[in-house]
Formats: sequence, C-alpha cells, structure tokens
Amino acid sequence: MGHGARWPPPVVAAAVVLAGLTASGVAHAETVSRTVFGDGFDGARGAGVDPAKWSGGSWDTWQDGDGNLVLDSTLRTVTTFSQSSGHVSARIRAGDAGPAWKLLGVLTADGGTVPGRFEALGAGTTSVRDFHTYAVDWTRTSFVWSVDGQQVLRLTPATVGQPFRLALNPGGGGRYSDALLVDSVAVTVRLTVAPAPAWKAFTTYQVGSRVSYRGSTYRVLQVHTALPGWQPGLVPALFQKI
Repeated sequence: MGHGARWPPPVVAAAVVLAGLTASGVAHAETVSRTVFGDGFDGARGAGVDPAKWSGGSWDTWQDGDGNLVLDSTLRTVTTFSQSSGHVSARIRAGDAGPAWKLLGVLTADGGTVPGRFEALGAGTTSVRDFHTYAVDWTRTSFVWSVDGQQVLRLTPATVGQPFRLALNPGGGGRYSDALLVDSVAVTVRLTVAPAPAWKAFTTYQVGSRVSYRGSTYRVLQVHTALPGWQPGLVPALFQKI
C-alpha cells in the first residue's frame, strides 16, 4: 500500500465484550467486530477493480501498482449492507476539495439516492493533495459522516433499516476535479456470536473454530486433534487468543 497500513487486516478483528464463564460455568455470548467488506487495491499497475466487489467504473478506473485506485468515474459496491449498525472507513486523496458525503456516499439497494433529512455537523471539505480518512457510521436510523475523526454530516433516512450500497464518487470534488486516489476501503460491523465451546482433549479442531479455556476465547490456527497438555495458551502455534 502506498500510504497506509498494509491490507488486508484480519478477517475477524475480535473485540471481546463478554467472554469466559459465569459463576455457574455457563459461557457468555461474545460481541465481536467483523470486517465484512474490504479492498486494499493491491493489484498490478493498470489492473481494474474486482468485479466481485465493485460495479461501475470504466477504462479510466485503474490500480496504480502502489496500493491505490485511480478513480475517474463513480464506483458502487456489489454488496448491499443490511446490518443494523456498522462503520465504513476509506482513505482518499481528492483532486479537489469536496463534501465527504459525495466522495464516500451511500445509495439505496437499487442505486438511487437515499431520501431523508440532512443535518450539517461541521465543515465537510478537506485540503487537497493529501490523504484523509473518510468514514460513515450507520445505525437503523442514521448515517453520520466524519473526516479524520471529525463529524461533518448526519442523514436521517426517510425509511429506517433499508439495505444500502456504498459509492466512491470523483464528482464529489466538482465537475472538473481531478481523479480520486483511494488507498483502502473497509466495512466493519458488530455481531453477537454464540458462546465458544470449552476446550476438550481428544477433540478434533478445524482452522477458525473458537474454543474457550479458563475465561478466555481462542481461535484455532491449525487442524489438529487435541491431546492432554495442548491447552490454549500453552501451544501458541495451535491457538490465538482473541
């Protein structure tokens, strides 16, 4: 990547809110942050976008070989997002100052404008020629845009909880603005997952499975059949604490 941390981040960035065992020995449920969409644009110079992730764009939308996407026409996610809440983050360098809600936009599932009430929260433009972090935090009843951590706009949709798509829009910088340079896009959501089962010897574990042991939750890193003494925390090659 040319300007940020290397993509991809872990597919699941677990932030355990409730974990381990209750006094009665029953495991709590866990709330985790999960990346459900991401693109670091690490393709070869001249490569197009991944059609499994994006629609739109054309010959003037291409990857520069340094971890960035050069965007001269609007791009939309193939995926629609219907989770009750989540966070979108994109590192963008705009060729001209433009409002955050246009550079990183939200659309209805059929690609239309999301109707609703807009409320300005702060300045929505940025200095040109620098990368900035544009973000959208959504719930069932609102979309809130921020630039470099500073909230700039709230949209209260007319219809709550409707699925939506994301859009990258170079027109956000004005009709004659230069192309956008996009370093990365990521979407994370918070999910409540079922309790992890307790670790047991002589159990066959698959990669990615979750187990609990002594109040902590672990992810299985390698396929194996557990033997006595192979408990999570004692064999780091087999388990990763989350």
